[in-house]
Amino acid sequence: METKNIAGTIRLCFLHVVFLSAITASALGDDVKPTMLIGPDAEPMQTGKFAPTWKSLEQYQTPEWFRGAKFGIWAHWGPQCEPEQGDWYARNMYFENERQGKLHRENYGHPSKAGFKDVINLWKAENWDPEKLMALYKRAGAQYFVALANHHDNFDNFDSKYQPWNSVNMGPKKDLIGGWAKAARVSSAAVDPLSVTSPTATTSLTPWAMNCWLS
Repeated sequence: METKNIAGTIRLCFLHVVFLSAITASALGDDVKPTMLIGPDAEPMQTGKFAPTWKSLEQYQTPEWFRGAKFGIWAHWGPQCEPEQGDWYARNMYFENERQGKLHRENYGHPSKAGFKDVINLWKAENWDPEKLMALYKRAGAQYFVALANHHDNFDNFDSKYQPWNSVNMGPKKDLIGGWAKAARVSSAAVDPLSVTSPTATTSLTPWAMNCWLS
């Protein structure tokens, strides 16, 4: 991908996050009060070898464990799985002409009254057994595992200190990334050293996912 395309993608992602942050306040409802301004003291950014420059990022090298890992499993699992209507549900449900928007009004009602916050609170993850799943993935031959930490809905699947829009405070009331990490360690998983360490889940996190190597 060319540098200009990467920069354009970053700008688009930033604008999308700003848009979702703006609608989060109204979507959470009266019972959950969002933190409108997020300070670095809430959950400080981890320091590392890279600076926010292209020259610095050019130093990146693929981790050795990933070079040898030919098959991995990606658990793209979050509150949008509750309606079972595909990816980007939290965005498309608010568009009248989108398939997911039409289905949302049929199944839940108008999003002004039954928004994504209501979908989240219907998602209980009551049958989730991460250790059983991790063992299954290893038997299937997976050499690494990736779990969704945050998607387009700005919902954190861990005990986030940034905001109440997370899986401990809403929906399942569980630290999902922490659960995946614990199961990965039981399965002798090695954590990707180039990922960011979460102080809440003590695991390996990128802005979007948890990465681990199943040895």
